[in-house]
Amino acid sequence: MSLIAAALALSLSAAAPVAEVQPAPTPTTFEGWINFSGEEFQLIESENRYRAGTRRPCISGSLPRDLQRMSASTIGRQKVRVTGTTMEWSDDLPGDRYEYEGSVLRNECEGAFVILGTDIAVIQ
Repeated sequence: MSLIAAALALSLSAAAPVAEVQPAPTPTTFEGWINFSGEEFQLIESENRYRAGTRRPCISGSLPRDLQRMSASTIGRQKVRVTGTTMEWSDDLPGDRYEYEGSVLRNECEGAFVILGTDIAVIQ
């Protein structure tokens, strides 16, 4: 009888729907001059634009809260390399914001995507 029960259980599990597995996002590296604004940063590609105070075009992003706060207090007016993944921005987000590991992104650059950073380093 246990052999029949095992066969029945196997056939039921084979009929169960298979969950679709999404691939993990591939980390990407971004370089630019950084401006911090609250719990968000903006990367500006051109040093000339940065020094002139022209903040657009830029890419908004954020780091996990503790790293974001530490970076905002120690890194400024420098060229940086940010490693992270991107997320497509949607105007349908509640409150026009996205919370990333404790930091709030508002996409001040108004780009099509934002950076969800995992690491930041000053470029010498």
